[in-house]
Amino acid sequence: MYSTFKATHSTDIPVPHVIIGDEGFALQTYLMRPYPKAGIITDPRKRGINAQLSRARRVVETAFGILAMKLCIFLRSIEADVETTDCIVKAVCSLHNYIMMKNNDRKCSNESEEDVGPIQALFATVSTNRRKTTAAMQVRETFTDYFYKM
Repeated sequence: MYSTFKATHSTDIPVPHVIIGDEGFALQTYLMRPYPKAGIITDPRKRGINAQLSRARRVVETAFGILAMKLCIFLRSIEADVETTDCIVKAVCSLHNYIMMKNNDRKCSNESEEDVGPIQALFATVSTNRRKTTAAMQVRETFTDYFYKM
């Protein structure tokens, strides 16, 4: 799936929807990760996009942490095939949205970012040293140019 946004004043550039990852993942066209720390010293745009990616990841991890604490299925690996796992994730998200809607009706949502500790299921990922592709670097540069026009 691609979205189009005006990256420059003269053209519309299609870019893919992306998943936000950290340094443990290889940069892919579908997975954005921060710029390496050595490369951000001289470029404020790269520091800025790294900060944006970090904030976005923190929001997602907090939401996932709240979800995992309520529904313990995400506290360990899901041992199911891809289709079943897809159905489980969709069902859990629907259930979470229903619970949040009911909590908002009663004004009793008392979880916060501080209440959610580190999620053990997220620590099972293995670091990779695969090299990034030119296409992946171009997608990241396009996002950087769009959000930090100079």
